[in-house]
Amino acid sequence: NPLAGIRGAAQLLKSGAKAEDAPLAQLIVDETDRVRRLVDRMEAFSDDALPSLSPLNIHQILDRVRALAANGVADGLSLTEQYDPSLPPVLGDEDQLIQIFLNLVKNAAEAAHARGDGRGAIGIYTAYRHGVRVRAAKGQALRGAPLEVRVIDNGPGVPAHLREHLFQPFVTSKANGAGLGLALVSKLVAAHGGLLDFESEPGRTVFRVLLPISTEEDVPA
Repeated sequence: NPLAGIRGAAQLLKSGAKAEDAPLAQLIVDETDRVRRLVDRMEAFSDDALPSLSPLNIHQILDRVRALAANGVADGLSLTEQYDPSLPPVLGDEDQLIQIFLNLVKNAAEAAHARGDGRGAIGIYTAYRHGVRVRAAKGQALRGAPLEVRVIDNGPGVPAHLREHLFQPFVTSKANGAGLGLALVSKLVAAHGGLLDFESEPGRTVFRVLLPISTEEDVPA
């Protein structure tokens, strides 16, 4: 199992790492475990099983994504966040939410790098949007989805000819891209009973995710 080898190597690195480098080695271990769980639990485009939902702190999830991006795809970019500290817990699957926002931030980073002028930037924002209601997956009852996360980049924008089909598999503007990242994001957001949209123009692209919030009924007794 390649993941087991990666995890073992990261643990060895951590055991001999300097104090300031140990958190990065632990990040590799944690991400390897998360990928293994995702592989075990989901076949991205054929498994229609509902995610395992629980109340979660969206900002802890976004902080994890930010740490991964800052030490990887977003290296050399300006990476900022603006969080609404009053947000209630999101109702979601932790591993899948990390994957959703990691994919969006990765795309944003690639777009920002494409500027080629050293001024690429990404912003992550959260807000509460009153009155947003959606029908959850599998025909469940309407529920509120007012928790908004926006991922913004200042790259060249989504090409006009791709916008209508952007969330379909195998649609990509990248020479070596597989066109599966945004299709997976769309599937996972829908499985959470959420909404996904975007707006784009040269110099500014915004991906917006709206997710259900947790209520008292969602908290285990």
